[in-house]
Amino acid sequence: MGKYQLDYKGQASVQKFHEKNSTGKSDKQKKLDEIKANYLNKKKKSGKSL
Repeated sequence: MGKYQLDYKGQASVQKFHEKNSTGKSDKQKKLDEIKANYLNKKKKSGKSL
């Protein structure tokens, strides 16, 4: 085993830490929100309900 290997609980906490402190995640979320907004606008224009 390596010096810095973590159990699953430790891995989850490290992953949460990196998600909070990373800037790439927010860019991905913005892109998803933009795609979702475009999709909803297309649905509204076509007159079909979700």
